[in-house]
Amino acid sequence: MPANYGGRLASVLDISMKEGNNQHFQAEGGLGLISSRITLQGPIKKDTSSFILSARRTYADLIIDRFISEDRRGSGYYFYDLNAKFNYRFSDRDHLYLSGYFGKDVFNFRDNEAEFDVDIPWGNATTSLRWNHLFNDKLFMNSSLILSNYDFEFSSDQSGFALGLLSGIRDWNIKSDLTRIIHRPPILGLIMGC
Repeated sequence: MPANYGGRLASVLDISMKEGNNQHFQAEGGLGLISSRITLQGPIKKDTSSFILSARRTYADLIIDRFISEDRRGSGYYFYDLNAKFNYRFSDRDHLYLSGYFGKDVFNFRDNEAEFDVDIPWGNATTSLRWNHLFNDKLFMNSSLILSNYDFEFSSDQSGFALGLLSGIRDWNIKSDLTRIIHRPPILGLIMGC
């Protein structure tokens, strides 16, 4: 993979988030059999700044809990995540973006009769602050401060004997990229394949 993605991971997930509507407020969502989602977006200051928030959560754990035996109550699995982005336009040449992703998965197993519990939560969080500056129509710069965090936890308890494990990776990055567009072909040339 290219060096600009760093050297720690074996794969790359490159995600670009929507800007958020800077003209009017919008809300949308959906209900599913095991999860639901909602997205809110709108202007903070019209034509200057906006936000977008999106959240999702499963509720299979709440449904399944009603159908399992009494001695297994409290067992289940669920996840939730939240995406957020805020942007501010200082001028036609300068934009500031603050974005983040926060997600967690949780697995629980309970055997109340045997007094046995297992909890395994894990999750990711990443936040970035990015400044975009246009020098001219062919040269621009993106400068970013990025934090990513991964946490994994395992805990088990049987009749008073407890065992726990914590693991995680926290990574800070500061980077600045200059991009120069050497030649921008006309749109007609792109459409015609010239």
